[in-house]
Amino acid sequence: MAKILMEDEIEFEKVAWGLTKELVAPQTVGAKKIKVKITEWLPGHVHKKHVHPDQEEVIFVLSGKGMAETEEEKREIGPGSVVFVGAGESHTTWNLSDTESLRAIVIKAPPEDEEVQL
Repeated sequence: MAKILMEDEIEFEKVAWGLTKELVAPQTVGAKKIKVKITEWLPGHVHKKHVHPDQEEVIFVLSGKGMAETEEEKREIGPGSVVFVGAGESHTTWNLSDTESLRAIVIKAPPEDEEVQL
């Protein structure tokens, strides 16, 4: 089933490090193989180190300045940065700014997986 929607039709939900909204997911459009979200890390906030045992993740930064750390590297990220995290790899992302949100599109496949905090 195809569906066309506008990003502003979906409300953000609060999470420990900021805000997130699921644009493409089983709950929103019936997606079975992928999840697409917009996530905002609020100024100075961090998504603590965690792992998705069976899920790959891509973070595409739209705005702001942050830091991403995977098992392989730690690097500053900003608009245009792409972070790929393989299934089972530990990773963390944090906002380096005290005033501006770090905003990114987050893509996960498969859409449902358990997040394990480390």
